[in-house]
Amino acid sequence: MKHFMCTHSYLSGDAKENITNQIRNATDREFLEMNSSQNARVLQHWAGKDEFFFCHWEAQSEDDIHEVLAKIGADKFIITLANEMQRYVTSYDIKDQKLVIPEDM
Repeated sequence: MKHFMCTHSYLSGDAKENITNQIRNATDREFLEMNSSQNARVLQHWAGKDEFFFCHWEAQSEDDIHEVLAKIGADKFIITLANEMQRYVTSYDIKDQKLVIPEDM
């Protein structure tokens, strides 16, 4: 699986309200399960008061992310910019391995 950072932007204020209402009573576990399939899943999610939010996805491809979003109907309310990240380092899982330096850096 590859790692992707996604910027999700609401299409309108109504879109933000619609999505917020859909997840208002969901637990963190339910949210993560809802945003997953065999080929893509959300690992982390950041949202503030702005008209956009961020998600860290693990997926086979960008298309797999868009398929999950379409499955839950989110594609009607947000536009998603998915960027594959070749380097993924986290303090939650330190491996003492050399950093990956993407060739384009």
